[in-house]
Amino acid sequence: MPVRGVLFDLDDTLFDHNFATIQALDGLCVEEPAFTCWPVAELRARYSVLLEELHAGVLSGRVSIPDARYERFRRLLSDATNAPVSGDRPTHLSAFYRAAYEGAWRAVPGAIPLLTALRDRGLAIAIVTNNLTSEQRQKLERCGMNALIDVLITSEDIGTAKPDPAIFRAALDRIALRAEDVVMVGDAWATDIVGAQNAGVKAIWFNWRGSASPDAAVAEVRSLQPTDRLTATILEA
Repeated sequence: MPVRGVLFDLDDTLFDHNFATIQALDGLCVEEPAFTCWPVAELRARYSVLLEELHAGVLSGRVSIPDARYERFRRLLSDATNAPVSGDRPTHLSAFYRAAYEGAWRAVPGAIPLLTALRDRGLAIAIVTNNLTSEQRQKLERCGMNALIDVLITSEDIGTAKPDPAIFRAALDRIALRAEDVVMVGDAWATDIVGAQNAGVKAIWFNWRGSASPDAAVAEVRSLQPTDRLTATILEA
């Protein structure tokens, strides 16, 4: 069956979250020298673990965004200084980081030409993402991708998150296509690839990290460039 639509993950697939995080953490080390106790790679790893852990609470409604951000930097600073942390310092560091992170927002290289090429071929395009709707909409608008997207499906709107097949089915309903008509492109194996497969959707793994593939039968790409090659990969999936 010809491909008639594409489902995309957003963060680290079309939106360059990794780049923005690196830029923001580099600035954070200047603002708070205590964080230089770790090599840059370890700081990024520690930050990512805290982000994922606390973000799950935000998505479930158990934790507010300000509280999650405060706790993220309270724990990070406490670990860096090996001492209890309270007061306003985590709030300041959170605000500093957020400003630096937003200031570094950009699309993943090749994302905009790819979306343009797919739309020019008449394919429907939907975003399927585990995050808050306002946050993801802002990323799309700021990075110049909003007009290239037909549908934005978020875990906040649907009430369930990837890899639950329900969120993929919601995207299919919104673009009025069947599972066999579309392809999912995403960077996270457990949520994007396995989730899509469980919903009956073919998947292409955007393996920009160069990780070992859990399943060689799944198509894999390392870059969104060149546009013609990736477009062909999607259309031939």
